[in-house]
Amino acid sequence: ADFVIEKVKRGQQKRNPQPPFTTSTLQQDASRKYNFQAAKTMQIAQTLYEGINLGGKIGTIGLITYMRTDSLRVSEDAIKEAGEYILQKWGNKYLPSEPRRFKTKSNAQDGHEAIRPTMPKISPEEIKSSLTSDQYKLYKLIWERFAASQMTSAVYDTMQVTIDANGHTFKASGSNIKFKGYMTVYVESTDNKEKKEKMLP
Repeated sequence: ADFVIEKVKRGQQKRNPQPPFTTSTLQQDASRKYNFQAAKTMQIAQTLYEGINLGGKIGTIGLITYMRTDSLRVSEDAIKEAGEYILQKWGNKYLPSEPRRFKTKSNAQDGHEAIRPTMPKISPEEIKSSLTSDQYKLYKLIWERFAASQMTSAVYDTMQVTIDANGHTFKASGSNIKFKGYMTVYVESTDNKEKKEKMLP
């Protein structure tokens, strides 16, 4: 049969960043990305929380907030510091006009903040030499997820095509990333495994 393109619909789609980690989402992502067992993830997180000696003027500091939490709350100071870092490192178009705040589920314990770096301005690369390989991996994961949570959305160009053949209707769709936004820093591991859609020719 002849396949006739009846309609082409172009559009744009936004994808928003994920919130910072809770205990369960950290365990899931560390498992998917690094094959860490939940107990191992918590062990490493404990060492990052208790303190790492970074030497020099900084000395020993806890690098992350308390790692047993199901809250998505983040302190205003941390949001501000993250915003300043994003602005300096990636520029204005990567910082939303309003800081992102995430709602915690109503049944969650809100005693502790979400898991985040205690000092967002300390990037993983800066302190890599002071960390073990596993500590670096986990700190990088926590740092990137938190930084991304305060960044602008990713933008996709989308296309949907309706095709007719002998009275039968076929549909094809594709998308192409136009602006990476938060995905410059962090892509959730489930996104990596998704079939990557491409723009239709």
